[in-house]
Amino acid sequence: MADKKELRGYVPNDINRLFRAVVALKDTNLSDALTEAVEDWLKKPENQALIKKHNLQNSED
Repeated sequence: MADKKELRGYVPNDINRLFRAVVALKDTNLSDALTEAVEDWLKKPENQALIKKHNLQNSED
């Protein structure tokens, strides 16, 4: 298993409820769903531009 770090944040109650319900319906877990969400967020063009501008890269690359 890859080294993992805890990520904390706050979301509105309605998003929390909906997110947890969909995770349960998909029979997955919160960690996997959050990883997918963060990966998708990092793929957004504006975030990719910042990653390239500041020469950031995934530590697994």
